[in-house]
Amino acid sequence: MPTPATVTAKMIMELIERQEFRCALSGRLLTPETASLDHRIPLSRGGTHQLGNLWVVDHQVNAAKGSLTVDEFVAICREVTTRQAVCSQTEVA
Repeated sequence: MPTPATVTAKMIMELIERQEFRCALSGRLLTPETASLDHRIPLSRGGTHQLGNLWVVDHQVNAAKGSLTVDEFVAICREVTTRQAVCSQTEVA
């Protein structure tokens, strides 16, 4: 039997307002079409569907993050940007 919802639409809207309509991870401007509710600690990693474990992110960011933790996702993003910087310098040389 599924657990009843513990988060209401009003709570999510207040969360978006606290985030100033910006993605919690990238800072991208959120619209109804781009906003996506994300679990800071993924449910698959033991996270809960409680307000303290939720934030709103851009849907593309959420798709890229998948079931990674925030630390894992940020580490991969750093690796990608570092690698791209090295590749860009190599292409110029």
